[in-house]
Amino acid sequence: MRVPPATSTGRPAAAAPQDHERFFDARPAGMLVDRPDLTEEDLLNAIAERLVFEGRTGPEPQVVIEAARLGKRKALAFLRKLLLPPPRAPLSMPVRPILREHMSRTDEDMR
Repeated sequence: MRVPPATSTGRPAAAAPQDHERFFDARPAGMLVDRPDLTEEDLLNAIAERLVFEGRTGPEPQVVIEAARLGKRKALAFLRKLLLPPPRAPLSMPVRPILREHMSRTDEDMR
């Protein structure tokens, strides 16, 4: 076991930051699963359903979200397994023509 070096006062130097001082992700809960259209309530329901499906009694859904926001690998892996509701927001897709110009020419245009 390594002991931190003593300072001039004889007390040990300050330790490195602990796990509880990790970066906290303050984005909306839907962003944790790359679904900005989901509310925190939607995600809590999906977590609760998954816990019931796996036959688990804990942790509470809010604890899973908080652990994921702290970057805990186990919580992030759990979120990837969720069955999420279908998107409610329309998908933004660029408008593209179905036929290309060379495909729309008739035989007479080719002569």
